[in-house]
Amino acid sequence: MPLASIIEPASKPIDVIEARAHVRQDVTADDALLDTYIRAARRFAQEYCHRTLVATRYKLVLDSFPGPTLMGVPAGVAYSLPAHAVLLENGPILAVQSIKYLDMNGTQQTLAPSVYTVDMTGLPGRITPSFGQIWPPVLPQIGAVEIVYDAGDCAALTAAGNVLAIKGGLWKTLNIGDAVRLSNSGGALPAPLQPDTDYYAQSLPTATSLTLAATAGGAVIALTDAGTGTSFIGALHESVRSWMLMRIGALFENREDEVILQRATVVKVSYVDRLLDGAACWLN
Repeated sequence: MPLASIIEPASKPIDVIEARAHVRQDVTADDALLDTYIRAARRFAQEYCHRTLVATRYKLVLDSFPGPTLMGVPAGVAYSLPAHAVLLENGPILAVQSIKYLDMNGTQQTLAPSVYTVDMTGLPGRITPSFGQIWPPVLPQIGAVEIVYDAGDCAALTAAGNVLAIKGGLWKTLNIGDAVRLSNSGGALPAPLQPDTDYYAQSLPTATSLTLAATAGGAVIALTDAGTGTSFIGALHESVRSWMLMRIGALFENREDEVILQRATVVKVSYVDRLLDGAACWLN
């Protein structure tokens, strides 16, 4: 069941400014090194948790639609779901872009969204045929089914005037009146916006941009600056954020993942890696 990322994240989950502050570095000389540590920590956290931190587009390739045998569940993991469900790993799922398959003539077809139902509420995400529908027959050939979907906890934002634009364009479909929350790494949100606060989509200038109101149907919030650091729609899972900063700090302090000492005892601080457990879909 090959899974490949076809559009990479438009930003890192932690801004180098925040990483620099965390390691108590007040110059930019080590920014390239910190950037490497941020990327390494992100990769480990994503693979351990089977979770996507910043919005990414994936393509899942299957040999057929699933039947009675559950697909995608690791050995030894008990998981109850309909026998015809496709599991979408590396959630949380933002949107399913397309489901394509080779029909019995070898012609690629695209399923209409009305034919299937997507459950984006949990990890992993699930797709099943809609009520009264079944998966179509496919050519008995490897790679006959392709599913393209977007996933991620957050997506970076840029501000221009009162409009917030989603970098990379990957996010769930927004409607006027939808509640959204914002977060920031390494600075501050565009003023007067605050983290951990419900805002509401007041208008949607494009499919990947929005203005905000303090209440549903309220007036547009006037932004007085573009913010600093990296601003996000959505937020990094708090446990993942804490773990990444601790891991970056340890790597920066020691410049390696191991420290060899003479006449000393190395004590493993187990809670650091266990921070990821609460964000994991399936534990390794």
